[in-house]
Amino acid sequence: MAATVMLAACGGRLATGGGGNGSPPQYSTAVTRDAVVIAGPDGFCVDPTATRDDGVTGFVLMGNCAAISESSGAGQPEIPALLTASVSDAAESGSLRESIPTLAEFFRSEDGRRLLSRSQNADSVEVLDSFHQGDIYFLQARDTSEDAMFGVGQEYWRAYMDVGPRIATLSVLRVQDRELSSEASLGLLRGFTAAVTAANAPGAPAVAVASRPAPSAVPSVAPPPRQTSAPPRGTVLNRGNRQLGNVGLFRRIFN
Repeated sequence: MAATVMLAACGGRLATGGGGNGSPPQYSTAVTRDAVVIAGPDGFCVDPTATRDDGVTGFVLMGNCAAISESSGAGQPEIPALLTASVSDAAESGSLRESIPTLAEFFRSEDGRRLLSRSQNADSVEVLDSFHQGDIYFLQARDTSEDAMFGVGQEYWRAYMDVGPRIATLSVLRVQDRELSSEASLGLLRGFTAAVTAANAPGAPAVAVASRPAPSAVPSVAPPPRQTSAPPRGTVLNRGNRQLGNVGLFRRIFN
């Protein structure tokens, strides 16, 4: 992860060099048993060393194509950033779409901010903005956790969306020491959601599934499972007389 952050930050130097001798750029990949496709906006490629797919859930990191493939001909994004995509397990019933009316209140609650926090500390997270557009929920937050991800800024934009029976969580992370306005980050996230939507539409070209490690050999770059104090699956959170939705849904989002 740290190496990819550094590559994203210095990718501009690669574009002025030679053709490069790296691997072919990977513009998309498929994860989970039902082959959910993750694709990014122009200039972003999959980092295969930071991709996790155990068939049940998946995680994909995307960055500067030229930097990751070590080829100036692979293209570069106009906006320097990192993109991540997490794909939840599948569910036979229930969807993010059905829970959109409860999400704004949930994410601003102590339980929601704890789940957003990298350190599981609700006080480390401030929700700056949120809204939904159609069936996609957008959220902007700041996480001041001491164990924040190396090389990325505290603020990020994130989108939650249904992809078949799964929930995809898409994030735009600012590379430290590089300028990225809130408006540019949100615009990039919209492009990311559009790319994933198009890649999973009926009739879209098939994409090869990412290679999966043996069950006992999950790559060390995979994000560790979150330990939360959320109630058991299937219970309902309440604030006053208002339901905040099925906790099972949020467990899936933060697999």
